[in-house]
Amino acid sequence: MLLALRIEVDSLAATREAVPRLLEALQRHEAGASFYFNFGPDRGALAQGPLFEIGRDKRQRKLNRALLGPQGWARGYGRPLPAPRVGEQAAAAIRAVREAGFDTGVLAWDRAGWVRRIGTAEQAWVAAELAAACGAHAELCGEPPRATALPGWRLNRAALRQQQQMGLEFGSDTRGRHPFYPVVDGEPVRVPQLPTTLPTLAELIGDGHDEAGAVAAILARSERIPLTGHVFTVQAAADGGKRLPLLEQLLAGWRGQGHEITSLARLYKLLDRAALPWHSVLQQPSPLYGGTLAEQGPAFPG
Repeated sequence: MLLALRIEVDSLAATREAVPRLLEALQRHEAGASFYFNFGPDRGALAQGPLFEIGRDKRQRKLNRALLGPQGWARGYGRPLPAPRVGEQAAAAIRAVREAGFDTGVLAWDRAGWVRRIGTAEQAWVAAELAAACGAHAELCGEPPRATALPGWRLNRAALRQQQQMGLEFGSDTRGRHPFYPVVDGEPVRVPQLPTTLPTLAELIGDGHDEAGAVAAILARSERIPLTGHVFTVQAAADGGKRLPLLEQLLAGWRGQGHEITSLARLYKLLDRAALPWHSVLQQPSPLYGGTLAEQGPAFPG
């Protein structure tokens, strides 16, 4: 059965340092994956605080901050230091992903700005952000992106509508149970969603699980995979750094369970898209995240 990896690469350091380590680990385990990049400014100084932290309480949030490792100058990117353009300063690392045979897509143009503004953003701003990111992908990778994996599962109706207008094949921008066509605020969008179906390492460690327990809990959830597959989100900054040994345990465990570890593009290709159901997209408050996440809701019409 298929288990697809959705890898969020949200900063200059993650692109330069974590991505090469992730590539080596994936190749060792003969695993596929899809990498989604922040192509524009790395505004690390603004990517702090409740909207960007993961944890049900102060202890878990502190633990996840520590697992990101030392951030050095990045803490000042965007204020007071200039924000480096990831696509310009880490172009070689992004191209290396393509050269290694992995597919790529868009996380964001400005990840910090997206998370801060998307809740109330208008169509024009959303269109400009996605156009900038997709244009950078086309320039760096030699072709337009096929898909987005929007930061932290944050979106609005304008974002889904823009995906359709841009002709993207699919999105992986929600949390959910299985692939579906989204209906947001009553508007149907014919761009399938391949939602994240499994919890992340950051969500489990410190929330009733130690590191070994988090790996065991994810493997227990993935032991039986639905016919439409599972999607697991890798957060490159930590999962390609201090949590990399845990990710490798997951890769080995999934292999042991007999699963094919693959890309979202392959999962999409094998879907019977004519049979996909329509589901509403709900904005749900999460005790683990500041703000709300986009989640797969009831079948539409309910």
